[in-house]
Amino acid sequence: MPAAPILRDVFHALRAEWGEEDDGVTFDGGPPPLERLDVMLYRPARPDGVTAFATVGMAAHPMPPGGGRPGGGAGGRAELRLLRRGPLGREDEHRLATRLANLAAYPWTRGVPLGPGEIVGFDDELPAFPGCRRVFLAGPWPGGGPGVVETRVEPVRVLTAVPLAEAERARALALPPETFFAELLRSRDVCAPPPDGR
Repeated sequence: MPAAPILRDVFHALRAEWGEEDDGVTFDGGPPPLERLDVMLYRPARPDGVTAFATVGMAAHPMPPGGGRPGGGAGGRAELRLLRRGPLGREDEHRLATRLANLAAYPWTRGVPLGPGEIVGFDDELPAFPGCRRVFLAGPWPGGGPGVVETRVEPVRVLTAVPLAEAERARALALPPETFFAELLRSRDVCAPPPDGR
């Protein structure tokens, strides 16, 4: 079956922004209505570059309504990204792609949308991010890419999953999301694991 027009638009926007992907992982049979999700992988050209992951498929369906959650409301459509400073081994690439795919399924497994400023926890550490069991979902930031992809159907939010250490999570809960993320951007490279992993 051909891809939905909205996903073709998302895919072409991603290619226009980052170029052709180096690799990708396809996940079939997700929770209804998420039948297929692709996680595109972009490897860094330099050792200090960024390994980038981007979902294509989450926006095929609107997320469930928000119920008062951050970024809630009508649900809307979104795609996710994850950035990791430096090259990764194939196993870590696949494990991070799998984690991002699981996060993309969250709205349908939990019945709530994902939005900017939300913190989502995991049972264990994120691969290649020691000490990080949670992600902060960031909207756009300077140098961080677009906040929205315009499509023929409707706008698609771009949310970047930024892994957090426990101390950062505590700080995030004490501040408005925009204030916390601005502070985090000033304090460390958000594409790298936190320096002390705590």
